[in-house]
Amino acid sequence: MNAEMLGERLFYLDPWLKEADVVVKATKPVVNRGSTILGVLLSETIFYPEGGGQPADLGFIEDKQVMDVQEIEGEIWHYIELQNEKEEEILKPGSAVHLSLDWPRRLYHMQQHTGQHLLSAVLEEEYGIHTISFHLGTEYCTIDVSAKDPAELPLAQIETEVEAWIERDAAVLIHYCPPEDISTFRLRKRPPINEAVIRVVEIQGYDCSPCGGTHLERTGQVRALKVLSLERYKGHVRMYFASGAHAIELMSRAYEDNREAATLLGSSIGDISIRLREILEKSASLEKRAKRCLVEYAEAEAKLASIHAGPSDIIQFTLEKEDADWGTMLCKAAVSLGRPAIASCLLNSTIIIQVPAKARFPALSAVLSEIMLNLGGKGGGGEAFYRASFASADMAKQFALKAKEILEGFQAT
Repeated sequence: MNAEMLGERLFYLDPWLKEADVVVKATKPVVNRGSTILGVLLSETIFYPEGGGQPADLGFIEDKQVMDVQEIEGEIWHYIELQNEKEEEILKPGSAVHLSLDWPRRLYHMQQHTGQHLLSAVLEEEYGIHTISFHLGTEYCTIDVSAKDPAELPLAQIETEVEAWIERDAAVLIHYCPPEDISTFRLRKRPPINEAVIRVVEIQGYDCSPCGGTHLERTGQVRALKVLSLERYKGHVRMYFASGAHAIELMSRAYEDNREAATLLGSSIGDISIRLREILEKSASLEKRAKRCLVEYAEAEAKLASIHAGPSDIIQFTLEKEDADWGTMLCKAAVSLGRPAIASCLLNSTIIIQVPAKARFPALSAVLSEIMLNLGGKGGGGEAFYRASFASADMAKQFALKAKEILEGFQAT
């Protein structure tokens, strides 16, 4: 960036400027998926272009919505979608136009970005943890930091130190510095190279960092910062956080959710985790008992089916409403009695086949797969277990019938 560019970038001269009257310098149409997108170059602009982890500003040029803003070879291009040829005429070079900024979006970006500088400064100064990268999203922001494990980050302390700087309401200063003088600043990260002028953002008395983003005037305007979660990411730690009004909204929403959860659980907000742990432990115990009961029931069903079947017959289960999991349990119970079994689960047109270990048939899978594919089914298995699903119950029944014939043939050999 040079001094001439700085004069055109009203978002740097006054980041609180919401409107401006400027002149169109140039336009260039871009055909995109059948729509005509017009790139507009302006004499000055209040719109920040995407860069440095910060999304582009949006808003309007006259009554035309700005879809995107990008810096290309030092020029800031604003992109709008043309509805008709008359709109392009209004934006011809030399035309005076009025700009209006999507202010809530800009303020959100400034609160998130200044909040990130504050968070990164605390991590660097107090814990020696470096910020590797930054992303500013619509619901949360992330920084990847040099810590190897989330346990290295004492969140409560970090948030308390960030809050202290918010309460101090320290000035956020912007410096424009030639490269030869950059050593006068104690920078948190390396400055860009090949820049005629380097922009440095300072949290007065605490942190200096080269940055091209839009920022607040004082740390008090950040209002709040909340670290939402941590995760391991590519050998480092990724921190999810939110700042400003959005952080307050998220915390308010979380409180309301907790309040509703406490009401449903019949506990206080502070006891939600205790109550949930009790419920989960009870649920796990009941689930274990229920599974044991199901196994016993499946064994009883298999024994009953075995009695009704002949001594060498394949046990068959036809299930009208039960799912394939129950069919699998029945087959497993039958196999424990030393009997091959077929479960036809008509609810989801699925067939389960299982044979005892001593009666495994090496060719079973290949033969069944050929039949299944001919009937348009999907599935597979091995020597002792096979599962196939079909588009209709009729197809499933046909497969079960043929599978029974195959098993009987294998048993006879």
